[in-house]
Amino acid sequence: MAVGGGSAERKAEELGASADSAAGAWAAGAEGERRVAAELSNLREAWTVLHDRLLRPGQSEANLDHVVIGPGGMFLVDAKNRAGRVMEWEGGLFQHTVQAGDRVSLNLAAELKKVHGMAAYMAVESGRPVTPVLCLAGAHEAEFGEPKMVQGVWVVPVSKLVGWLSARPSVLDRETAGLVVTRAMTDFPSTTTDPQLLAAMGKAAVRQKRVKQATRRQRRPSAPRGRARRSFAGRLMRAIVGLAMMLASLWFLVTVMPVLLTALFTSLADVGEPNAAPTTVAPSIKPSSVPKAKPPTTGKASPTKAPVPKVTPKPTRVVPALAPTDCARATRAETAKVLGRKVQPVAVSAGYAWGTRLDDPSTVLVTIRMSLSGSVYESKFQTSEKQRRVVYGTAYGPGYRPATALWVATGQPISTGRGHVKALADTHIVVSTTELGLTDDQGRRKALAIAAALNN
Repeated sequence: MAVGGGSAERKAEELGASADSAAGAWAAGAEGERRVAAELSNLREAWTVLHDRLLRPGQSEANLDHVVIGPGGMFLVDAKNRAGRVMEWEGGLFQHTVQAGDRVSLNLAAELKKVHGMAAYMAVESGRPVTPVLCLAGAHEAEFGEPKMVQGVWVVPVSKLVGWLSARPSVLDRETAGLVVTRAMTDFPSTTTDPQLLAAMGKAAVRQKRVKQATRRQRRPSAPRGRARRSFAGRLMRAIVGLAMMLASLWFLVTVMPVLLTALFTSLADVGEPNAAPTTVAPSIKPSSVPKAKPPTTGKASPTKAPVPKVTPKPTRVVPALAPTDCARATRAETAKVLGRKVQPVAVSAGYAWGTRLDDPSTVLVTIRMSLSGSVYESKFQTSEKQRRVVYGTAYGPGYRPATALWVATGQPISTGRGHVKALADTHIVVSTTELGLTDDQGRRKALAIAAALNN
């Protein structure tokens, strides 16, 4: 009995410790949300903050800590009150604490993935871009430093949150921001909303998805009757047709192709000798019947004509036409080799872009624009055309951070260490030196290498 009683006591202690741990985590999370909410109250009047909203009302209990809408767009701010220090290292986010005298590091990749996924769901439901933000609200939040994007999520200390939001570029006017707020309040209601209303909203959302799925199924062409019966006959017919095409191709290669090649080589040989007399077939005449030609009696020796050398025309080089936006001449492998990073194609409004995350413009590392219009439409291109050289300058990359830019007009030389090539089109390249951690000189060298690959 004593052993059994001791086991029961230990289980009770473990359950109590687990409950205390869960309660402590909930209390820490609530305190973090209060700190973030207090900081967001300092935003100016143009901003609207919605606290504690439901992501999928009536279907899930997942909640959104703070939804912020203003001139800079729509933001999902998730509060994290983490103990110890939170640091970014080699593209990841880690929490460092000390337990029993040992330093423990915890990877927060799951937290980043969760916030990114909720923001993506919000964007689909609202029809608006949503920027995910992980706000550090712990005691050591200031030690993180400046806000950084980690794995597609902005990590911002709570003490810098208001300043960072206010510095975002303006994308919404006041009227549009008001419409976005109304839509967000409808799509993501408060957690204190009537449970019956939330259940009705969830059922309505499920019915709407079922109707969309049924509509898609109806639009698909139905399989014809007797398809299974005719499947063997269809496969047999396709095999016969394929065999016939293969035999016809073999006959063409063996019978017709040699004749065509012989005729082609003969015509090329005739074209290569422009002074050669045409070949004619004369009737057979005996040598004795041919009269001998008498030399002219002018008293002067007739000069002998020098033989005319045969001139073989040089083959002209055919330059393939360049498509209007052929920015893919520098392949992903070439671009990745130049930048030293793995890249993915990123959808942008103009030109072509390579970044680290597919369809995420905030991760763009290089932007390329090429034009075949022949018109110099920027002062940098005018300078390149007048001075016959590549022109460098400054630009802005993702997040409006300083970047290095290159301009070269059509026909101007692009000098590299192995020689130079001429620009096939007006070429404009922007390298995100801030995101890559490069100096301006390093950014210029990488932009030059990409320009040479594009126009080679």
